[in-house]
Formats: sequence, structure tokens, C-alpha cells
Amino acid sequence: MDFEVDTDDLPAPRRAVPEGVRLARWLTASVGNLQMRRATVVLGFYRDGYWLRRFVHDPALSGSIEQPVDPQVWQLVNGRYSVPASPVRTEDSASVNWDRVLALLGSPDALDDDDLESGAMGPHLAALEIAASLAVGYPVDLCRAARVLPAADWRNLFSRIVSAADYV
Repeated sequence: MDFEVDTDDLPAPRRAVPEGVRLARWLTASVGNLQMRRATVVLGFYRDGYWLRRFVHDPALSGSIEQPVDPQVWQLVNGRYSVPASPVRTEDSASVNWDRVLALLGSPDALDDDDLESGAMGPHLAALEIAASLAVGYPVDLCRAARVLPAADWRNLFSRIVSAADYV
């Protein structure tokens, strides 16, 4: 028995929202400052929210998220924190503490990631510096950032800056 199916009528499959994007949405829910919202969105898209996940998970970077993380809101999934797919209440949301981020940028050794090879923090630091520049005017050497960021990350970062302007 054969069935003919018109594939034009089938709905497009839904793509899962990346972890970093969900985290950025949660962290911008109660933020009124557009520059800070844009910077958080940029960090959410950079390597699936690398910095946002570290701010939440890494005890050495504690204080980078302004409100303590409620264990009811977060779930541990495969060793990483995950934001629930459903929207959370505004009172459950937090935001990036950009003053703390600036303090950490002042001592880059504090930002080292033991999971990365020695000297591999350059691109990650450049992305964080660019986000801090968007949020609070942190001075960035774009020439250095262009040298340390791989071309794909460089293009992705700037396309996300443009899309972040539309997001907020």
C-alpha cells in the first residue's frame, strides 16, 4: 500500500534553541539598558554562551551574575547548567554584572579556563572585551581582537552584534 504525501504541506521541523541563546534571553528579561542587553545577547551567541555559562557555573567568576542562581530555575544537564525552555518569571531572572566583568578583565588570569590549552584564552577574552565595550564602553583594541579571533568567530561576532540590535 502506497501513500502519497505532499511534503509542501508539512510544517518545518523546529530547531532547538541553543543553550547560550536561552541563557541570554533569561539574563536580559529584566534588563532595561539596551547596550547591556545587546552585549548579553552577543555573549549568548558566542560559542553557545561560553562566557554566560562560565559566569553561572565557575566559582572563580562568582558575582558575574547579579542575582544568586535559584536551584529551582536551573537544572544540571550533562555537567552543564541549562535554562528551562519555558519562560521564567521576571523576578526569577538575573543579569550580567558588568562591573564585576570589568574587574575580571582587569586581571585576566582570573578568567583562565583550566579546560583550555595554555594560551587558548585569546579569542575568548577578545569576545568578552567586545561585549564589555558594547555594554559599558570598555576600550577595545579591535586590531588585536581581529588578530586573535579566528575569521569565522570574527564574522559571527559582528553579525551577532547586528542581530542583537534587532533582538532588543
